[in-house]
Amino acid sequence: MPAVDPAQLQKAFGSLESDALSECQSMCQAFGLGADELFIRWQTYVINRHGGDAGIRPTRERLLDVRVTLQQESDRRASQRQPQAVPTVKLSRNRERTHYDKKSVEGLLQNMVSSSQEPLRTPQSTKRVGLLKGSASAVRSRSMASPMSPSVFAEPSPSAIRYSKRTNPGRTEDTLHSELPPLCLPEPRAALTVHNLAAKLADDDALSDDEDDESSSAEDADTAAHVPARRMRYMFEKLGTRTETINRRIERMALDVKAEYAITALANPTYPHQDAVTAVGRILNINLDDPAAPISNDTLFLETSRRLGNGRRILLDVQASPSFSLFPGQVVAVEGKNIKGSEFAASQFRPLPRLPHSSIGDRPDAIQPFDGIIACGPYTLSDNLEYEPLRDLIDQTLTTKPSLVLLLGPFVSEAHPMLREGQTDLMPEDVFSTKVSPHLARLREGLPISSSIYLVPSADDLCSPYVSFPQPPFSRELLARAGVPDGIESLSNPAQIAVNGVNIAISNIDALFHLVKEEVSRLPALSDRLPRLAWHLVEQRHFYPLATPPPDCAGILASQDARLRMLVAPDIMVTPSQLRQFARMHENTVLLNPGHLSKGLSGGTFVKLAVRAPSSMEASGPMLGDSTKLFPAECTSVEIVRI
Repeated sequence: MPAVDPAQLQKAFGSLESDALSECQSMCQAFGLGADELFIRWQTYVINRHGGDAGIRPTRERLLDVRVTLQQESDRRASQRQPQAVPTVKLSRNRERTHYDKKSVEGLLQNMVSSSQEPLRTPQSTKRVGLLKGSASAVRSRSMASPMSPSVFAEPSPSAIRYSKRTNPGRTEDTLHSELPPLCLPEPRAALTVHNLAAKLADDDALSDDEDDESSSAEDADTAAHVPARRMRYMFEKLGTRTETINRRIERMALDVKAEYAITALANPTYPHQDAVTAVGRILNINLDDPAAPISNDTLFLETSRRLGNGRRILLDVQASPSFSLFPGQVVAVEGKNIKGSEFAASQFRPLPRLPHSSIGDRPDAIQPFDGIIACGPYTLSDNLEYEPLRDLIDQTLTTKPSLVLLLGPFVSEAHPMLREGQTDLMPEDVFSTKVSPHLARLREGLPISSSIYLVPSADDLCSPYVSFPQPPFSRELLARAGVPDGIESLSNPAQIAVNGVNIAISNIDALFHLVKEEVSRLPALSDRLPRLAWHLVEQRHFYPLATPPPDCAGILASQDARLRMLVAPDIMVTPSQLRQFARMHENTVLLNPGHLSKGLSGGTFVKLAVRAPSSMEASGPMLGDSTKLFPAECTSVEIVRI
């Protein structure tokens, strides 16, 4: 590379001594850098070594440290470019016979494949490969099977053999309202009425002028109105976007708390108060000695909004509170005192106002009966890609022929060992088109045209180009390239739909598993812990209210917070989790964890759902009386079944 002009270096660095200038020219010549590129490396050095102090000047001694870093990077790249050693063939002492080890046999197979017309693909184990533009390989059959492809093995995997000989298929793991009368649907069945509630995002979503300035309110309403059409741009968020989202969550709940309890003005908990006052804020877990320590009663802080407390935080003392269930990120209404000005002593936590939830008689649309099946991936065992659990689920679905089928991802899981470790040359789109789509086509052909089938993406799904939460639905173009037949639609993640007048909320992220590590409680109103974790989502009106997701979790898009807010109180809340499956009803809402259809080397669970007509409930045992006073959750029975 030609020598860099000293004037360019002087312009980039400002001013350089003669020895420092000579060192800069030498580094540019040795490592092929321009003046601006070298200056960026210098800025990185200043940030890492001196905390970004602008007063640090580029002397020759400091530039030598930069040279050491550049040399280490150059050596590392050179070592990565070195070819791997080819395994040698081991010869035995008997020269008439040649012995091959495992590596040499694999090498011979690789050479056989590479000599064919279709080259062997490089495994993409950890790279997210979605069904993006153009490739027709997702729907065409392969001209030749590779020795690394699972389909060429004549014998099934050991786990597949154990799965086929399992002794518990069809076993009921949990039930809800099993005492209700059987569901009887007329034939032929009428088509379901399904409404996507996300269309209501623009309905009066802005804050009032007393909460925030008028321009911000207008911007928030505009954001909500155009959310469905906006792209999910992750890694482009500003810090101000997140703080604004948090502030608005607190303010929205504060408005409803004031109206619910007829409070004239909410108090600032950071100011001293001799009398009991009510404050609204967000729970935080702050431990200065050990930031990674789990939450406890001694590390609770209450964070206020900008209007209610200038965004300040104060230590929260819960020793006098008889009952609570708290986690970081939770918005609470707390009553207590701040005697010394250094901590807020909570005497009780007031129940948060609920979203409007009317009984059957007060709803504009009549509740019509329907049945359904809900399942969540993974849909294959962890040591093969043959999708035996999905095959069995389709068989059972075609036997019962439900009106609604909800299939939640992942369909091609990023965590599958064969994909993560590169044990197959099949690309994720090939796995979907050759293993999943045929089962979906069989499902669509076998069900009546009146039945509805929906797919819900997952952040763990390699077939979705969006890796954050929330996620838009699979596009029609993407499904067509994957070979998914017409008549199968996709929902967003999370999704809020109304099926025959019943509100169903679906959140396909393991928020329960994240919450179980962060919750601290004392004699909570809902004693069963797993349903209580699901109820937190309903109470907070948010599909992911936790303050900070774990490092291995999908990023939570604060700019798309409108998609994470619940619009109406759900009658059925579906939250798949790796925790134990359950079905419970709490405050007229069915809380449901269907589990996963496949769990490692064994089969998992799925859900059979039945919603009855209110008229059929009037003469059924404990439901005697006026059916219009019932809620849809009281007319719903759930059975969690082992595949």
